[in-house]
Amino acid sequence: MKKLMLIGLQIFLTLLVDAQNASTINSKGFRQAKKGNYARAIELFTQALHIDQYFADAWYNRALAYSKLQEYSKAIEDYTKAINLRPHFKMAYNNRGADRNELKDYVGAIEDYTKAIGLDSDYAKAWYNRGIVRMNLQEYEKAVSDFTKAIELEPGYKEAHLNREIAEKKRRMNKEEP
Repeated sequence: MKKLMLIGLQIFLTLLVDAQNASTINSKGFRQAKKGNYARAIELFTQALHIDQYFADAWYNRALAYSKLQEYSKAIEDYTKAINLRPHFKMAYNNRGADRNELKDYVGAIEDYTKAIGLDSDYAKAWYNRGIVRMNLQEYEKAVSDFTKAIELEPGYKEAHLNREIAEKKRRMNKEEP
């Protein structure tokens, strides 16, 4: 019994050290990303993930770096892994939506923004981003509604004011066409 407890303690301590190492490497990757060294950051995040494949922040951070390099499909895969590990990760949904929008997967983008809004109805950026996608789909009335909500949440949101005005003009122009 004593031997079993020692083995259990040894496993626990190994896992604890690994988690600390993964966290340290993730932090180094984050610093590299802040400097704009995205390829090096990806290498470091990957190292952290080899140590701890359940480290949602490392998946998320690597996705951000892939996105900066415009490798949107890889970013989407990593955001998905982060979300699978942490289902209430609103920023991962929001950013995955942005990358889906870049790939013109507007339906997927709207689903992600809607999920982020469902997790936090005060998330102005998700309301704004969903409005952008709806403008891309020429759903101007819905876009106006999303921009209006973003403005209600953040009255000084300049981009939301500008895009709401554009969406309103396009909505009016569509109504005037015979």
